[in-house]
Amino acid sequence: MSDKTLQQLLAERVTAFASSEKPVEIIDEHVKKMFASVIDNCFGRYGDMGKQVEEAIKAALPANLTEIFELTRYNAMIAAALKEKWENSGVEADMVRLAQKQIDEVLNKDAMPEVISLQALLEAFVEDHKESAAEEHWEAPDIRFQASDYGGLHIYFDKKPKDHGITTYSRSSERSEYLLDNAIHISFDRHGKDRDEKGLEVGSVYAAKIDNEKISQTLKFRSEFEKMVAALYFGSSKILVDCDEDEFSYGIYD
Repeated sequence: MSDKTLQQLLAERVTAFASSEKPVEIIDEHVKKMFASVIDNCFGRYGDMGKQVEEAIKAALPANLTEIFELTRYNAMIAAALKEKWENSGVEADMVRLAQKQIDEVLNKDAMPEVISLQALLEAFVEDHKESAAEEHWEAPDIRFQASDYGGLHIYFDKKPKDHGITTYSRSSERSEYLLDNAIHISFDRHGKDRDEKGLEVGSVYAAKIDNEKISQTLKFRSEFEKMVAALYFGSSKILVDCDEDEFSYGIYD
């Protein structure tokens, strides 16, 4: 049995341990954990980077917009903010280049037009439902223009024809406009700025219903029609009233 005291044994082991590779391994492991923790905190939900990105996105979004990533100008706001953050973050240049390339590909679309034709909008709606019309032998969609009491215009429309579901026992020859699946409500500026060079009225869409739901709840940007409605409702596009309600058909009997 060794005559060494406990103190001597401890001193020897400490010296031997300090001279080995173990301290380096332990230090490396803790340094690794420290950097992982710092990076996680930086990029995590409540970290500085996460907060900056969140604030940049919030600043770019209108208050009532829940699904915006098909809208070019809002995409551009967010992308510009993210690019600036990445460029100043010290992240390797190649990673930044690839990220910017992906953003630019997403944004490579036409900007929202300043004015959208009501005729083009309704023609896009008709185009969306031509297949159903052919199967069901519908001649034309149900489209109704109704002037509002304060000078605006309500447009109610449905893919089904006006007499759909009406029987000889019905009291009315047509459905109520409030039963139609879609509606666009337009207001006009009454200070001399609500007409184009041809004298046609130009207004703003202040409310809309698509597929019997409020636009902010249902819009999925699935078609050209929905993208135009989104530009009118969420964006700054105006609507040009350049048609009448009886100008549209599915063309299956033409």
